[in-house]
Amino acid sequence: MKQRMGRILATGLVATSLTGLGTLVLAGPANAEARCATSSKEYPTNGFNADIKVELCFNRNWGGPGGSNSYKWATAKVTWGDSGSGKFENFDVQVRIEQNDTDVKTKTCDFTAEINGSSSGSKTCRLPDSGSYVNISGNTADGHVVANVNDDGDGNKTWGLQGTAKL
Repeated sequence: MKQRMGRILATGLVATSLTGLGTLVLAGPANAEARCATSSKEYPTNGFNADIKVELCFNRNWGGPGGSNSYKWATAKVTWGDSGSGKFENFDVQVRIEQNDTDVKTKTCDFTAEINGSSSGSKTCRLPDSGSYVNISGNTADGHVVANVNDDGDGNKTWGLQGTAKL
């Protein structure tokens, strides 16, 4: 009986030690950061007004030997509701990576078909769509929307989005 209790106790200690070790491995330092800013707007459209939300994010992930390189990218996630039925003639989203308010790189995504094709949904514009920028510092994500509401006679209108904090 004593020998059996000793095995049970030893097994329990090994399991506890391995569980603790697993926690140590999982609790390593974080290697990614993001700064985000959200802008919302209601567009006056036929039927229900179209509700649009754009979340701009600037992301950084460390890699390379010893974590020495900083890989950065920006995204603009567009979420919409009460849309569809061809409510927009045009809906373009521009996302920019800036350094001290100077454009480093820009990308424009045309979401007209997606927003007109579904009453609600979301789509993301990523800059860059491949590759990344290495070792640039003090950056932000910024952007704007150029939209043309169908049948309002006003043409393209620009909506400036809230930019992110520096990362």
